[in-house]
Amino acid sequence: MLVVDHVTKKYGTSSWFHRNKPAKSALSDVSFTVEPGTCMGILGESGAGKSTLGKIILGLLPPDSGSVRFEGVDLYRSDRHTRKKIRRNLQVVFQDCYSAVNPRMTVRQIIAEPLRNFERLSAQQERSIIVELLETVGLAAEHLDKNPRQMSGGQLQRVNIARAIALNPKLIVLDEPLSSLDMIVQKQILQHLNELKDSKGLSYLFISHDVMAVNNLSDRVAVLDKGMIVESMEANAMFECSHPSSQRIIHAIHEANRLGP
Repeated sequence: MLVVDHVTKKYGTSSWFHRNKPAKSALSDVSFTVEPGTCMGILGESGAGKSTLGKIILGLLPPDSGSVRFEGVDLYRSDRHTRKKIRRNLQVVFQDCYSAVNPRMTVRQIIAEPLRNFERLSAQQERSIIVELLETVGLAAEHLDKNPRQMSGGQLQRVNIARAIALNPKLIVLDEPLSSLDMIVQKQILQHLNELKDSKGLSYLFISHDVMAVNNLSDRVAVLDKGMIVESMEANAMFECSHPSSQRIIHAIHEANRLGP
């Protein structure tokens, strides 16, 4: 479904004092695939290049070289009409649930936004779909007219998930969707994501620094270190990884998450 093929991205520097300094490589020759109905986890520490990779896959930041193909179509070499069709099937859930929504909108308006962009529905049809979406992520119709400030982080992240699945997409990019939530809510969100994956046949690209969350949701895992994928493995073999960088990253992150702040 998704093919990331030899993607490289470098960042230059605008500092006058460093005009001759070589551009810094954010991603170097990154390749992997996401198969239909599966979750690919991208695990890495801060500064590994995860955010850059997410932006490139979402079509927000063109790579310097390489390609990103969604169902065989190159995101950066397709026409506007084709890109719009891809946007319908490629959705995202961001890390910060509050900054991902318009604070002036109600829950109903937040979830309705993609529906209004791609569908022509009556007010009654739209409300029925939104209520069903809320129930799918464990919320009720009583939340329809609330605004983001009236909701907890866990509730609002569920609203963001409901918005992401509103158009029945084929792939959802989960960009650190749990990091701002407490442990209990994280487990609830992971459970819902797993249930949606099974019931709707969704595919996920799960970008995270949380070893146990990646292990819980993913079928395969790629370890990103200093802009390079150093190892790829089945999720159930994460703690048996062989590459020294993978071993260091997985055990270091796992220990940090276990100990907490």
